[in-house]
Amino acid sequence: MTPLYLDLSKPALAEVSAAMEYVRATGGDAEAFAARVAQLFREAAASLAEEVADNDTGKPFDQPDAAASIRYSQPVYRLRIETATKRKRGSSAGLWFAYYALRAKSATDKPDTLYIHAFRHSAGRPFNADGDTGQDGE
Repeated sequence: MTPLYLDLSKPALAEVSAAMEYVRATGGDAEAFAARVAQLFREAAASLAEEVADNDTGKPFDQPDAAASIRYSQPVYRLRIETATKRKRGSSAGLWFAYYALRAKSATDKPDTLYIHAFRHSAGRPFNADGDTGQDGE
């Protein structure tokens, strides 16, 4: 099965870069963090390609994230990105979320691209009910 193409929005790329700087500033290994995030994105692209191929709807099995879907005016899903090998129960350390949509960029109607809209730490501000994050510029 061919994995989905991976595409990140400019804001998502900036958020990944900011996350790397945060990891570096707090004494972590930013390159290992980036490698782990990239690996998890690739794994998600492969597993979502299988999900889409296995159903007639062309949608992932997960439910869309309501607030993010309002924000981006399309079905947007939340992907858990765990970068720490061990996390204490209830701890948000090492837990990030990628908010993504599936897009069909080829001639077929089946999605072929995993498009990352946003990359946020799990303890960060969630999207509000109106879809806004409360941050300037979004």
